[in-house]
Amino acid sequence: MIEFNDSFSQAAVAEAMCAHSGLAKLISQQLMLPGFAYAHDVEGLRIGGPLVAPNPVLHKTTLFVSPRDMREHLPREINFARFRCACNAAGQPVGEWQRVIVGAYVNHGSNDAPEWSSHT
Repeated sequence: MIEFNDSFSQAAVAEAMCAHSGLAKLISQQLMLPGFAYAHDVEGLRIGGPLVAPNPVLHKTTLFVSPRDMREHLPREINFARFRCACNAAGQPVGEWQRVIVGAYVNHGSNDAPEWSSHT
């Protein structure tokens, strides 16, 4: 799950991901979560519960871009904080979200020749 601190951060990250496919790939690989698979009968109807149990812990990432970190219309740095929360048997979060890591996606290149990497 991705969350944004504000609409400016959301727009800046969207601009950067559209302009730099490498950043979009980096973020999506790091945030990918497994889906659920179900068994089906011959008519295509779902049989029973999921073959893969819901995760006992849910993770979310909050992204933030400071207006000072902009180079023209694209960010040089996208800060992130990752949180985790225990889940019930249905995979729904219960209790408090705990921050587990903070860092940033940093463009060490330019807008025309980006070199994105993540730092924690």
